[in-house]
Amino acid sequence: MTENIETRAATFQGNAMALDETGILSWLHFGDLHVTDARAENYCDFLALIDHANTHIAGHVNFAVLPGDNAEKGTEEQYRLVRRAVDKLVIPLFVISGDHDVHTGNLDLFRRYLEPNPVRAVTAGDYRLIFLDAVDNAAEVGEPGAFGLRDQQLVWLTRELAAATREKRRTLLFNHVYPSELGDSSAAVRTLMRRHGVLMVDMGHTHYNELANDGYTIYATTRSTGQIEEGPVGFSIANIDRGVVSWKFKTLTEPLPVVMITSPADRPLIVDPARADQLVSGAIQIRAKIFDGSGPMARVMCHINGAAARPMTRIGDTSVWQCEWNSSEVEDGEHQVTVRAVTAGGEGQDTIEVLTSQSGNYKDVERYDGDDATAIGAHARKHILGTQLGPNKNGRKW
Repeated sequence: MTENIETRAATFQGNAMALDETGILSWLHFGDLHVTDARAENYCDFLALIDHANTHIAGHVNFAVLPGDNAEKGTEEQYRLVRRAVDKLVIPLFVISGDHDVHTGNLDLFRRYLEPNPVRAVTAGDYRLIFLDAVDNAAEVGEPGAFGLRDQQLVWLTRELAAATREKRRTLLFNHVYPSELGDSSAAVRTLMRRHGVLMVDMGHTHYNELANDGYTIYATTRSTGQIEEGPVGFSIANIDRGVVSWKFKTLTEPLPVVMITSPADRPLIVDPARADQLVSGAIQIRAKIFDGSGPMARVMCHINGAAARPMTRIGDTSVWQCEWNSSEVEDGEHQVTVRAVTAGGEGQDTIEVLTSQSGNYKDVERYDGDDATAIGAHARKHILGTQLGPNKNGRKW
């Protein structure tokens, strides 16, 4: 077991990973697994998702993540099943812990079979990725569902965030729950996030897809693989393109290719209106990433407000395409940007709503203290149903 984990970790060459010439960081997120036994539907779904990701997504993302609640009861047999599945994944993998992983009272089996050190920091280009153990204090308080960081992890987090700030890197947190759910450590974590400008928090636990924006930080949750509350099974893909966040859930049966506009920012995800690629002004690059392992692109096109197609050109040998758009050609306000890709395997597209303002005038979003109170609601193009059919909203702890 340990050899596989160490080999996979070695891919990052000492807690650092290289980005391609586009500088875009991309990852795939499998929702909470809640693995029980090999015959269960969720385990079969996970194997199918791994095969799908290996065939069509590998090579287009930098890593994959499991956000906790990997084994339903935290038993050794369940961890063996998870290990057997993830050994098939060809994408480098990070695994963090959730409340179900500590049902036995500790993370010993989790560490033995999945991740010896779930708390870690990795540098990737202009970004610092920080993976947290949200059940750090569960054994101490004797409550498997107790979320929170002990003082030692808080000290470490403080140091890592300060280092990222000094190095002028944007920080992404990977945590099982919203920071507001971290018990006695919640206030300290949210203060640190605000002080150091955390760009995004990627999470599990909710069992539904959700995006939230508190005006400073983007929060993303991905629906469970193992306890399906809403919608079909799948995984989410996220990208960070020079500080612009894009996110989409891809169902297992959704046709390929998957197209994601990585820049400019979709209006609900604006966190830095001073940037021309968020509150759009002047001439900018429209960039899109195409996920499809079936073969070369035939053509990629961009449409502004449904107008005639603008051809996009590929950036080197990457899966990113771009074209220039002078946003002063349109009036200030909301505009629709669509990118359509045609490949040997099919056709796909992505559409976002951008906000243009040549003067820089911007009505700020209402700011909260970092929670799902700022959720953007249903968003069909991203497969966010907005029904929140998970344990958080229905009074179930675990």
